[in-house]
Amino acid sequence: MAPTIRERAFTKCFLHVAKYPHCAVNGVFLADKKKHNNSKELEIIDCIPLFHQCVGLAPMLEIALLRIDKFCETNGLVIAGYYHANEHIQNNSPSPIAVKIADKIQENFNDSKFFMINNEQIDDTCSADTLTVYDSQGNDGKWREGQGFTLAEGASEVCSRLVKERAQDDLVDFDCHLDDITKDWQNQVLNDLIDT
Repeated sequence: MAPTIRERAFTKCFLHVAKYPHCAVNGVFLADKKKHNNSKELEIIDCIPLFHQCVGLAPMLEIALLRIDKFCETNGLVIAGYYHANEHIQNNSPSPIAVKIADKIQENFNDSKFFMINNEQIDDTCSADTLTVYDSQGNDGKWREGQGFTLAEGASEVCSRLVKERAQDDLVDFDCHLDDITKDWQNQVLNDLIDT
């Protein structure tokens, strides 16, 4: 079943890529655990941007995922997906590091999805074409391009408005948080902007 991506998740992911267009970036998508368990539909409701410097550095990744996992437990959420944008604009293929991280997330949530950012599609229209979804299908456990996803109505418009207002400048990923722990990796200020 194709996942649905809500405004907050899509916008924060897009803003992360827009803030660091010269870097590889990655992050995780969150879903409501109870709603998924009851309906088996995957609705991605939030995004936590991870890194823009060393996307695969294991100690930093472990710390980030432990903090996010604790946040999820407290709020009835689950890490339901992983997104990755490569450094080079024409490279939209999953890297070995991205695949390993997506595999690790899937070990903890079997219905997780893996999203690659299509760098060539990044512009201020915030089109759904910027994301390609991958599913782990078959017994070999390999990620294959999936059936797509549904973008919540109005998500592109909200994202486009915030990109034009340069809201990406206020986005905090875990790299920023680890440099200065007073910075909010949950991005509550952005959440409020997106939700209004």
